[in-house]
This record gives sequence, C-alpha cells and structure tokens, in this order.
Amino acid sequence: MESDRANPAPPENDPAESPSQSPAESPEPDASTEETFTSLRSRLQELADYFAYYLTSRIDALKLAVKRRIIFGVMVAVAALALAGAIVTAVVLLCEGICDGLSLILGHRWAGELATGVLLLGALALVGYLILSRLIRLSHRRTIGKYEAFRARQRERYGRDVTGKGGDGDAHG
Repeated sequence: MESDRANPAPPENDPAESPSQSPAESPEPDASTEETFTSLRSRLQELADYFAYYLTSRIDALKLAVKRRIIFGVMVAVAALALAGAIVTAVVLLCEGICDGLSLILGHRWAGELATGVLLLGALALVGYLILSRLIRLSHRRTIGKYEAFRARQRERYGRDVTGKGGDGDAHG
C-alpha cells in the first residue's frame, strides 16, 4: 500500500473525460461572436468619448457663466463707484455754490460757510425725521391690520374674538 502512495499510477484516460469533450472547456469562439464583442467594445468606447465631450462642454459652459457673472458684478461695482463719485462731486459743488452765495449776501466768508452748514444739517435732520416717522407709522398700520384680521377671523369662526366681543353681542356663548 505504501508503494501505491509513493508511486501513484497515472490515471487512465477515460474517453468521457477527454479534453476535447470536457464541459469546462468552451469551444473556440466563432468569428461572428468576436466581431460582436469587438463592435460592442468600440461602441462603448465611442459612447465614453461622447460622454466625456458632453461633460467637458457642460463644465466649460458653467465656467463661462460664472465668468460672465463676475464680469457683470465688477462692471456694476465700477458703475456704482462712478455714480457715487459723481453724486459726491455734485453735492460738494452745490454746497460751495450755496456757501459763496450766502457769503456775498452776509458779507463774510465764514458766515456763509456757517449758514450753509446749519442749513444742510437742518435739512438732513428734517428729511431723516420725516422718513423715520413714516416708516414707524407704516409699521404701526401693518401691525394693527394684522391683529384686526386675526380678530375678524376669530369672529367669523367662533362668533366672538379675543376681546370678548361677538358679532351678535353675546360675549360668552
């Protein structure tokens, strides 16, 4: 028995296990299957190239849109600065003109400058007061309207509102 282990006998060739008929081995692919896979590989590569082209074009379009917005923003900023400069220049020239006119009327340069300063500060204070009082008045009206709408909705739904007044005069029904 030991000799059998040390020197195993070569397996006999069984016709059922011959390499030409083994189910594990596949038969040689025919030419049409190879052509199909080659064509499929070629088409997939073409699709990948088209997808890369599309993706690159979308990224470039996005970059262009961002650049355009940045350029537009810069142009708006430059225009705003130019406009602010023009407004400041106009205000300075107006103040100089008022100052010179009042200086001629009052007879002294310092009196014209003082009167111009007082007039401009008074005008600014008046405009600021009018704007603030209007904003406060509008805010107050909106708040009153909001609470009136709440009470009207309560009267419609429940027959009375938070103040206890009802549409029919019954406070607690």
